[in-house]
Amino acid sequence: MSGPSPRIQSLPRAQLDDFVKENVRQFIEDEALAVLDNPYVTPAICQQIAQNQRLVGFYSVRLKLVANKHTPQAHAVKLVHYLYWSDLVWLSVDVKVAAPVRRAIDNILVNKVDKLTLGERITSAKRCSQTLVKALLFDPDPKVFAALLLNQRVREDDLLLVAGSDRASSAQLQLLADDRKWSYRYAIRKALAMNPLTPRSTAASLLRTLSARDLRLIHANPRTTVYVRRCIERLQPDDAEKDASARGSDIQ
Repeated sequence: MSGPSPRIQSLPRAQLDDFVKENVRQFIEDEALAVLDNPYVTPAICQQIAQNQRLVGFYSVRLKLVANKHTPQAHAVKLVHYLYWSDLVWLSVDVKVAAPVRRAIDNILVNKVDKLTLGERITSAKRCSQTLVKALLFDPDPKVFAALLLNQRVREDDLLLVAGSDRASSAQLQLLADDRKWSYRYAIRKALAMNPLTPRSTAASLLRTLSARDLRLIHANPRTTVYVRRCIERLQPDDAEKDASARGSDIQ
């Protein structure tokens, strides 16, 4: 039945309308898909297909309807509930899909994220939307965070949230410090150096890249570990002596 598909895909506008009116009730799966691939497909045609329970019983038709920008949003939003996770992730970042439909997809993804296997979370993290990025930022398995670092939709603000958080694991913080792209961002280096959960050798290695002002701020921060504070004192011995003198004056 694949023979008629190319012909249907190339039907002119008027002929496509007539073809659908006369045959939609008898469409087979391939014919419905070919109609949806026709550049002259209209919202009215998409609606006729979406309202045909036999046709939307085919997974491929449901997927094609949701992906088609001409499908009325009410039908598309209804059909997203009957798609596989991997297709939802793909559709959530497809700018050709209407924004309300993508928001409905994001809601489904976020609500189901706790039910995913580790492999599904890793795969999703590599290419998911901003909404799901935020839901996966503090995933307990560092492999998920490593996958997020590959996602082009991850923003510096997302990673600053991790770098400065007491919810982050030392493994996550180490991954961020080792990342070639993000570890060059000054704000991230500073946040990592300030976070007491960052492995101390890693935090210490970042100190030389920070300004004298920020080193003083980190040294004065009560959350800073003794080890990191001593490293700063070795980098700025004069400032360390001034701090010691100031503390002595306060005691007197």
